[in-house]
Amino acid sequence: MSNNRTSQVIAGLLTVITAAALTACSQNDPAGSSGGEDAVPAGGCPAASGEPLTLVVGARMGSQRPSLPGEVKALVKATATRGGLLQVVRVDGQPTVALSADVKIDAANEARKEKAVNEAVEKVSSVVTNLEPKKAEADVLGALAEAGRVTPSGGTVVLIDSGLSTAGALSYLDNRMFNVVPADVAAYLKSGNLLPQLSGKSVLLVGLGGTAEPQAALDENLRGKVVDLWRAVVTASGASCAGDVQVASRRDAFETTVPVAQVKLPEPPPPFKECGTTVLSDSGAVGFVPDQAELRDPAAAERTVRDLATPVANGNEKFTLIGNTATVGPEAGLKDLSKRRAEKVKELLTRLGIAPDRITTRGDGATGPHHVTDLGPGGVLLPGPAAQNRSVVVELSCSAR
Repeated sequence: MSNNRTSQVIAGLLTVITAAALTACSQNDPAGSSGGEDAVPAGGCPAASGEPLTLVVGARMGSQRPSLPGEVKALVKATATRGGLLQVVRVDGQPTVALSADVKIDAANEARKEKAVNEAVEKVSSVVTNLEPKKAEADVLGALAEAGRVTPSGGTVVLIDSGLSTAGALSYLDNRMFNVVPADVAAYLKSGNLLPQLSGKSVLLVGLGGTAEPQAALDENLRGKVVDLWRAVVTASGASCAGDVQVASRRDAFETTVPVAQVKLPEPPPPFKECGTTVLSDSGAVGFVPDQAELRDPAAAERTVRDLATPVANGNEKFTLIGNTATVGPEAGLKDLSKRRAEKVKELLTRLGIAPDRITTRGDGATGPHHVTDLGPGGVLLPGPAAQNRSVVVELSCSAR
């Protein structure tokens, strides 16, 4: 659909949903039978029924063609019934308000009122499904900031997008974003005064992690990480609650000439080298509970380390296990934590048949040859490099053959 056609749909919404004066019946119930103080539960986030509603819509290349799931349609209907503010913000490289309608439903009887409300809901749905981008790339954080700016307190913001931002302060073009600690991202944005203003607003996240051609599909693990990151961001932004609604995956391409760069997904762990260095990333199978030396998934960690141990179980190779951390907290504590994590990997190796005298461990903390700079100006932790630093490095020496 062309931008002209989208404009016609929006104009139709702004003009079609007014009618005659209120009757005595509607005067006695100005909120309407489905408006009022009730809460509409959506994705575990009780959004106030009939309050202002802003839909943040990712109509763009690489994202699923947007549509309104039942939970969101219920919110649109409640706002239309009560006569509230309905808005749509376009997610592209320079997010803008595509629709702002202060809906007024005046009808002579309940049947006509219901018909007018349903027409308003369908008009909003049409705007969403036919929305098109104007600017290259996708700034999801910027779109949430715009929504926070235009949505009154007490309202609800609904983000309908893959969440794979390619522009702005939070971009997945650095694919280390898939492995960051969400709290690190929230703290980084807060330090730069980059968080959206969502205080007093409910936020609903719809379809995060769902992609379409030409963007590669995300597995359930990666989808979950995208949801966790954006939930942390909106919570840090003051949202009164943050709900999540998953929708059926559709891989149909969004047809547009407005480009969006493809996000490169994290590569699978490389095969272990019989002689050389292998990094066991904390974001992978051999990952640890934050600030502890306990494995998040001991069974998965053992399967991964077995791939390392089996080929050299009967050899003379020497292992050096080096724990590393992000630069968070006193260095002495970081060295201790990183050493204990290296010792945990040693436990796995010995249980899998590697003699303890073949294994040396040390903790480099936030220093050492495998550490990359993860502090920005003012000592702010950079989430991507910090994720890279959380690892146990395996140096396998074959000199003793």
